[in-house]
Amino acid sequence: MRKRNPRRATPEELRVCSVLKEKGTREELAHLAARGEWSNVPAYNASREQIADHLGKSVSPESDASFFDSRRFSEAIVLLKSRPVLLVKNGIFDEAPLAGLEQRLKKHRAALATPIRSVGRLELIDHDSMDWCGTGWRIEDDLIVTNRHVASLFAERQGSLFRFRLNQAGKQVRTRVDFREEYRQPESDEHVIARVLWIAPDVSEAPDMAILQVVKGDLLPPPLVLARQDAEPRQAVAVVGYPARDSRNDAGAMEDIFGNIYDVKRFAPGEVVGLPHDAWYLTHDCSTLGGNSGSAVLSIDGGEVVGLHFGGQFRKTNYAVKASVIRSLLARRAWVPVAGAELKRGAPRFQEKQRSVADLAERKGFDEAFLGPKATLPKPGKSHQVLPVGKGTRLDYLHFSVVMSASRRLPILTAVNIDGALKRSLKRKDSWGFDPRIEAAAQVGHKDFYGPASFDKGHMVRREDPGWGDSDAIARQAEDDTFVYTNAVPQVAQLNQRSWLSLEDYVLQNARSEGFRISVFTGPVFRDDDPLYQGVQVPLEFWKVVAMIDADSGELGVSAYLLGQEGMMPSEGFRYGAFKTYQVPLAKVEASADLRFSSALRKADVLAGTPLEEALESGRFIEIDGPDDLLLSRPGPAGKGR
Repeated sequence: MRKRNPRRATPEELRVCSVLKEKGTREELAHLAARGEWSNVPAYNASREQIADHLGKSVSPESDASFFDSRRFSEAIVLLKSRPVLLVKNGIFDEAPLAGLEQRLKKHRAALATPIRSVGRLELIDHDSMDWCGTGWRIEDDLIVTNRHVASLFAERQGSLFRFRLNQAGKQVRTRVDFREEYRQPESDEHVIARVLWIAPDVSEAPDMAILQVVKGDLLPPPLVLARQDAEPRQAVAVVGYPARDSRNDAGAMEDIFGNIYDVKRFAPGEVVGLPHDAWYLTHDCSTLGGNSGSAVLSIDGGEVVGLHFGGQFRKTNYAVKASVIRSLLARRAWVPVAGAELKRGAPRFQEKQRSVADLAERKGFDEAFLGPKATLPKPGKSHQVLPVGKGTRLDYLHFSVVMSASRRLPILTAVNIDGALKRSLKRKDSWGFDPRIEAAAQVGHKDFYGPASFDKGHMVRREDPGWGDSDAIARQAEDDTFVYTNAVPQVAQLNQRSWLSLEDYVLQNARSEGFRISVFTGPVFRDDDPLYQGVQVPLEFWKVVAMIDADSGELGVSAYLLGQEGMMPSEGFRYGAFKTYQVPLAKVEASADLRFSSALRKADVLAGTPLEEALESGRFIEIDGPDDLLLSRPGPAGKGR
């Protein structure tokens, strides 16, 4: 008889199993079952003795999942008791149903009253269909933090600023924050939102966050304090916000957990589940609903903010912007023009480097014969408006060159030579500025874009790439040349994901260790529907082509890569860093970026003319998670390359 493969546990079951790892919680639930206190939950096809007996054992998560799946066991009773959503009255949250949980919470109840008071409900006046839209909380002097998707319900971008939306009658929608709205408490604590200062770009790599300005007053509750360090897995936390009924969710489960009470301030204890590597979010297991968007995730022990809740799925996993990310965005003051900004927290003022034409004289740029076989720059297609530079189109620097777009004011492509044998390790020293050989208006600069906007200056030619030569002075000059706006494309901070950096590092490490030379071409993919921010269309996809001489065969090899957004984001509204790197045929880069590489480079594509090419042309690209995934030479008979 063939053995069946075990069924994978559902997210709901995994969450229950995680909760049941807590020994005290498990024991208390076992006692409740033994006393028959499961009657308010639908039948489970299991007696209370069976449930109590199972919970009384130390079993594995797999055993828990199997037990709960084999009977109609809803996790509602577990969450009702161990992940409750407690009512708040006069800033004090109710007693928890489990004695062990209450024991852990009660010593912090009084101290948490102050931060709880600083969380409010965002209410709308003259909106066409909504009275309120989410949660917000006070930070610093007169700032309110909430989610991008919450603020977008009543505000929209207009040029470099934001304005309140108009309703169908043409009347401006107004907003206020009420720091009370507690259960059966008639008092209110309302404060007018004066301005919408900033809403994060609506791209999946940007944190779901917005900053509002509240009218100052003596009656405002004190600002919340951001945690100095990001939370740790299994750290005790609580979500403070205003859960609202959501018709998409299981009505019975919501009734069990929320008691048919919605739209009022709640305190939902739980734990941090994880902090994904290099991500701007954390996950937690507190019980939440839609109105919790914008809630503060507080540390139980100290009351500091460890996260900004922004979404998830009911009874599954929840997501929050990490405190360190919030702190960074607040410090950068993305909504304040640099020219008039007095940056707080001692942040260094941006110093733009002034270069002269003489400073950039005698730059030879990219050497097409660097590898031996000629590797010419690709030719831009008809969709590009190439910026003329003197009698040509190249801006030459030390060891690299750039071809600019006149319409986008960004580089179409860059090309750099790397000599691993002459590589030098130098300390980074930012020195961003304009290239004086073309008009400043033809470049995207700091003052008009990068300062006010929440984007980094993303190097197309990496700082380290041209940093080689017979002396430190030569290498330092080449690295300094990379800090020109012509070599930058706006990028969100989370863009340089591990796989993209691994690709660059792996190429450089091989250049050092094997001593062969490398030429790298890089650029953005321009699309007509790229999002527009402050007059600049920001690309969401990038390409890279690496050409080198194989140290063993002596043959030219070319590998091509695309860095793009991962498709199919969950529909529940949470977003996270979704850039992924793929190795693709060179023809795919040509089609995506509207470029034409030389016949020599096209023939040298390690994927051209291989069994892999046909599969890759159908869209099944090679996902790059690290150096071992790269294919730098043609696959052999077994389908594997080096």
